[in-house]
Amino acid sequence: MQSPIRVMSIMAHQDDFEFNAGGLFAWLRRHYGDRVELKILATTRGASGHQTMGLEETFRIREKEAQASANVIGASYECLNLLDNSHAIGQVFLDRNTLGGLWNAIRDFRPDFIICPPVITDPRAGIHIDHYNTAWAVRYVAYQLTVPHAYPALTEKARTARFPAPLIINCDDTYARESGYDVALDISAVYAEKERMILCHDSQIFDWLPWNAGVKAPTREEYTAEFLGRHHEVNRRYGFDIETPREVFRVTFWGRVPTRQDLDTIFPGASISQEALARLKL
Repeated sequence: MQSPIRVMSIMAHQDDFEFNAGGLFAWLRRHYGDRVELKILATTRGASGHQTMGLEETFRIREKEAQASANVIGASYECLNLLDNSHAIGQVFLDRNTLGGLWNAIRDFRPDFIICPPVITDPRAGIHIDHYNTAWAVRYVAYQLTVPHAYPALTEKARTARFPAPLIINCDDTYARESGYDVALDISAVYAEKERMILCHDSQIFDWLPWNAGVKAPTREEYTAEFLGRHHEVNRRYGFDIETPREVFRVTFWGRVPTRQDLDTIFPGASISQEALARLKL
């Protein structure tokens, strides 16, 4: 029997994954069934993200919400253990503690593919420190994944004779608002699952996010319409027809060099741009 495909999402907060890659993970589960293992990793506790609850209460609630979301698609969820075995409350920093924790988490799961935010280079783009530094952390640690003694191992599994480099893929980022893409995935068939996942994050979408934006908390019906509107905005930015919900991705050379088989495996049935095939020399 062929080994399951192993796919890992590395995002800053418990709800970031659903916005930009939830459809891909739902599609992989639908397409491969039990022949894929899905892992969702948050690099922070997300505990700063509430206006009235304390750090510990916020973290407990966000953990429950993230696990409920992961359960929708049969994925595992974890908050990153740093090298000192603590969690980052928020504000991801590019230090040995973060990089070593990420190195351990990736080597423990042994993913074939990693989905993470892009590195933003446009000085005019808005950034979120946690998103920005999570992207850089993945990029910084990518080569060192194959180095067995790069960081102290937190588990025995992290020390292996050889670690095959994963293919690392960037999802879209609403702060960068870029318009170049390699792969556009139609998620219509699994959009209902994606919506169910995001609705698990009650403390964020119905409380913290509207409070932080200074707007009235939406009803469930209002939010589902708003969530679909986010996909319409992505389509406008990339020049697609408006109505089809999509997620877009860019393939990096941070890890292993991609092959056409890689793209067909991680994006079954997706539209791959000719520009991407030329850039990737596939």
